[in-house]
Amino acid sequence: MRLPAAERRRPTLWDAAVVLAVAAAALLLFFQISPSEGNFLTATVVLDGEVIAEYDLSALTDPVSLRLDDIPYPLTIQAEPGRIRIVESSCPSQDCVHIGWVDRVGAQIICLPNRLVISLSGAAEPDFDAVSG
Repeated sequence: MRLPAAERRRPTLWDAAVVLAVAAAALLLFFQISPSEGNFLTATVVLDGEVIAEYDLSALTDPVSLRLDDIPYPLTIQAEPGRIRIVESSCPSQDCVHIGWVDRVGAQIICLPNRLVISLSGAAEPDFDAVSG
């Protein structure tokens, strides 16, 4: 006679099978909804609501620098193949500099005192849309 599940103290073979099935389903779901690496990555630099520069990071072969001196806190942007960052800024908090390199679709660098936003977009955007509520 088998004991009810509440009275058993050791996991059974079926318990292990269920745990493995749940772990495999979680891994499969993770890899299906995570964005894949694409061939196109574009960085858009917006200052005070106006696009001032756009870089095709996938097509760059050499580093490119953009120095902005005509803003309240001058800064330097550096773009390399596949990534971009703010190298230096004279703004008080330096948050935009501390972010470092960004290289994924959807990533942003924001410098609030200068009202500057660098956004990455491209072909690697996920092909799903979700609403929770």
